[in-house]
Amino acid sequence: MPPTSRSSPRRDRGSSGSVRPLVVLVAFTVASSALALGGVHVRVVALLAPFAFAAAALALRREQERKGSVSLALPALLATALAAYTLLQAVPLPMALLERLAPGNADVWSRALLPFGEAGPRFASLSLDPGGSIVEALKWSSYAAIFTASAAVSARRGAAAGITIVFLSALAVALVTVVHGLAGLTKVYGFYTPSVALPPWHVGPLINANTLAGYLNLGALAGMGLALMHDPVAPRWLVAAGVAFLVAVDVTSASRGGVMALIFGVLLLALLLRIRAARRGGSDGADPSLRWLLGAALLGGASLALLGGTRDTWFELYDKNLDKLQMVRWALPVLREHPIFGIGRGAFESVFPAYRASAGHVVFAYIENFPAQWLVEWGAPVALAALVLFARALAPSRLGALRSRLAAAAFTGVVVVLLQNLADLSLEIPAVCFALATVLGSLWGDRARSRPSRGLAAKAPGKLTRLAPALALFVGLALAAASFRLGHPDVDAERDVIRRMYEATNLADPAAHDALEAALRAAMRRHPAEPYFPLIGALAAYQGKHERALPWLQRTLERGHVNGRAHLLLAQVLASRGARRQALLELRIAVTQDSSLVGPAGVFAVRLSKDEGELLGAVPEGKAGTPMLDELAVQARNAGNAALSARLDAEAITRNPGAHGPRVRAADALLDALTKGTCDDRARCMREIEAHAAALETAFPGDFMADRIRARALVVEGKSEDAEARLAARCPLVKERAACLRARVEIASQVPGVARIDAASKDLLAATCLSASACAEAAAFLARIRETRGDAGAALTLYDRAAREEPTEARWLTLADAASRGGAHAQAVMALERAAQKRGMTEALRKRIAEERARAMGEK
Repeated sequence: MPPTSRSSPRRDRGSSGSVRPLVVLVAFTVASSALALGGVHVRVVALLAPFAFAAAALALRREQERKGSVSLALPALLATALAAYTLLQAVPLPMALLERLAPGNADVWSRALLPFGEAGPRFASLSLDPGGSIVEALKWSSYAAIFTASAAVSARRGAAAGITIVFLSALAVALVTVVHGLAGLTKVYGFYTPSVALPPWHVGPLINANTLAGYLNLGALAGMGLALMHDPVAPRWLVAAGVAFLVAVDVTSASRGGVMALIFGVLLLALLLRIRAARRGGSDGADPSLRWLLGAALLGGASLALLGGTRDTWFELYDKNLDKLQMVRWALPVLREHPIFGIGRGAFESVFPAYRASAGHVVFAYIENFPAQWLVEWGAPVALAALVLFARALAPSRLGALRSRLAAAAFTGVVVVLLQNLADLSLEIPAVCFALATVLGSLWGDRARSRPSRGLAAKAPGKLTRLAPALALFVGLALAAASFRLGHPDVDAERDVIRRMYEATNLADPAAHDALEAALRAAMRRHPAEPYFPLIGALAAYQGKHERALPWLQRTLERGHVNGRAHLLLAQVLASRGARRQALLELRIAVTQDSSLVGPAGVFAVRLSKDEGELLGAVPEGKAGTPMLDELAVQARNAGNAALSARLDAEAITRNPGAHGPRVRAADALLDALTKGTCDDRARCMREIEAHAAALETAFPGDFMADRIRARALVVEGKSEDAEARLAARCPLVKERAACLRARVEIASQVPGVARIDAASKDLLAATCLSASACAEAAAFLARIRETRGDAGAALTLYDRAAREEPTEARWLTLADAASRGGAHAQAVMALERAAQKRGMTEALRKRIAEERARAMGEK
């Protein structure tokens, strides 16, 4: 009869004391890696990996005591072999040999130090980030260690122990994430600031939403298996509640791939359980109430997600942007240039900019597909062999996926994570791989329990066998030490170090400049393919005027073809040499490659030229040039050249009839002309204003600007009450409600009486007073409007509210000025004293307080 879901009671009676330390070590490694930001930082991995190796050494020691020999399971052997190959990628080779083995890699190394006028190093590694490869070797060997330890625990106690560790670790991650959301924290644990701004409820130990979803998927399916066990490790209702909680946090993570993978996982588990039941003659022995309990847990999790999900959550889930899937195609050129030995495990982040085709200033740490990641970093032969061998080693039959309901659920969790990692890569995060290795090792060891025992300690261990545990621990500690010494800082951390050093360096000081250059040389030797370091070198050379910037720019553009910031700097360098037209062309390339540079590029272009024809040379062709034309028009107006601004706006509208800024400015110019009486043909001006409003309404149906323009037109016609009523009706319907209400207040201020402006002011405060700073800004805006109307009393009240909402020195001084103008000298004294509390009493403040106090007492 096939084995049931009840684990076999056979175990080593005297082994309870030896298994417990293994469980503790595995649990500590798995949970700590997840809670320590996924273990993504080099030093965290280097500190945690020794615990994994200690667990493996202890497991090998116990096996040695039981059987007289030690052996590694096939998956652990594969992971160890990959770690060894990764370590070989980091070994320096003579450049002549490297040129024969991997000419593409040799070329990168040979040109790494060109900005210094130096040849490349005489010895260089296959890896284009040797420190990163050493860290990856540590990771893969530690995964093998955790697999070995988990298999040893499972072989003695069953799979439930390791799978429970993963379930509890996922619960801990989910709970900490929810606590961060409830507390409104923007920093992880209140002190770690993520490198990117995160929306609410996305701050937690696993910062990336896809990584979080993958981890929780594995935990949820592990929990389902624990709930379906014949003898559960905890009350079923408690396990089911944990599953529901994981599902809820999973959905609110807003990972599309994670949610779809979870749905697939539930369906796959149902299929596996049905197949298992069929093999058992139509029943798997499960009580139907268990299925109802599991279904209730899933439904409860979905219901919690519906209650806890925000509008942003559902927007992210419904987002149809699939651009990241293009990365697999982008990786093909990398593979063509580095087909055999790859670029080195851990080198992708610094190498990929040379092949990136998408616009923008974005760093891609990984390809969002794990087979593609392996291919470009290990090379095709090793990566393909690894994929085939892992597929065979981890086949369902080898893992006993149908041996029990627990095994079926755990195996499904592994499949779900791997499936998600075809589009949302999280296998590069140590915490995810530690959890996967624990589940896989538990399945492997549990299947080994069912095999007949051939006797224990059949022979005395040999010398090499006796050394195996110590050797495993020694190698692990050596790798951890090497990673700690050579793998830190990784390329991301080093970019941050160099940036901060550049910002703090006085480039006019030769000694400080030399220190920065020395740091750049060291960084470029560690990460020879990274384009950021030569870009900083180019900035330092240009601003410090110590050397030519062009060699640095040449190198950064070699290693980052889509590099808008380098083209912007090149424009500045060319302009300093009098090559104005070439500089404007570089500005065009810069804004084409990185739209966020439109602002600085526009400022620099108008500084270079006021000629419309020349400025158009800095504008991308067609509709894509509209943002740059918009910015150029703004800068021309700021420079006092309204005629040039109007011509640039007209060009933008010609290219893009829905151009927002140009349409608004053109309509405002006509409205100003009507107000001043400078429009020759009033009817024509009104028709053009309406045309601009209609175009904006069509292009931006959720915007209020068309209504603002039409309201201003009504004011010009003397219908200010109708204008205010129009915006009063429109503002509740638009997304930018606060901005619309401000426009309504401005128009209401032109309506006789106070009823309209009082109502508009009340609505604006109600919409904006969700935070102290926003409320203070709105109150100050209303105070200025009231003061313009001559309503000094209302203005003073609003200035006072602004100061109390946001009690800064500037707010109190503004209140003091307003109070003094309005004759409220006692209130001015109070405000000045509050301002003095903020920065300390000064002689000027003391004198002014005395003057205001004297006025209040009627002495002046």
